[in-house]
Amino acid sequence: MKVLSAFIYPVKSMRGVAVPSLMLDAKGIVGDRRWMVVDADGRFVSQRTVPALACIQPSLTAQGLRLDDGAESIDVPQPRLHGRRDQVSVWNHSLGALEGGDEVAAWLSQRLKVACRLVAFPDDERRPVNPQYVANAETTFTDGYPMLWVNEASLDALNAELREPIPMNRFRPNVVVRAQAPWVEDQWRQLETDALSFAAVKPCARCVVITVDQLSGEKPQGSVALKTLTQCHSLPDYGPVFGMNVVARGTGELHVGAAIGVKMA
Repeated sequence: MKVLSAFIYPVKSMRGVAVPSLMLDAKGIVGDRRWMVVDADGRFVSQRTVPALACIQPSLTAQGLRLDDGAESIDVPQPRLHGRRDQVSVWNHSLGALEGGDEVAAWLSQRLKVACRLVAFPDDERRPVNPQYVANAETTFTDGYPMLWVNEASLDALNAELREPIPMNRFRPNVVVRAQAPWVEDQWRQLETDALSFAAVKPCARCVVITVDQLSGEKPQGSVALKTLTQCHSLPDYGPVFGMNVVARGTGELHVGAAIGVKMA
């Protein structure tokens, strides 16, 4: 099994960026979901409620971040570590985040049609992963885990049930591989390269985001994809599942093309 492709998401719930490798630090993937849009109450905003986030392409720059809606772009400098912090929340976890500034807040609010602000994850902040699933692991503004790995064979199996196939970007993976059969990723327990080890800790339950076109922000097939996934691949306690949440054990670099060894449950 090899890494077929890799992606980062500089801003939570905006478009992804294909990369040749993933650099891993103590918090997960460098450059992945270290920025986030929050509402007036400091709660994270995602494509679940604001699918228009998919219409904005973020990219990392030497100074911070660039956002592009296809017609106009805006550059956002990386906030100073000791600058203004706001209390924000991702699901049930609260933390202090660095303020992105009024200019980008107005730019985003106009395009997303909701009052919102942009925040950055501070290097000195610690957000632990749920210890029920894995000990001594951290993440940033992800839903809960630092990496998502998916199996191309599972997408083939799902698309075989759909009248109109959907692309892998609907599932917003960090790592795409092709295993020997669909859905075997549910049984992954450990993933290894020559230099890196990863713990596969929890199957990824899916939501309405897989119905959102990641270029237009629209839902061209309505809820069909999620309903079909629910019918063809659900697990007790999780519901519809696609992919595996993963934690890196150590730091280093994972390259596209790397051979992956797998230990199953």
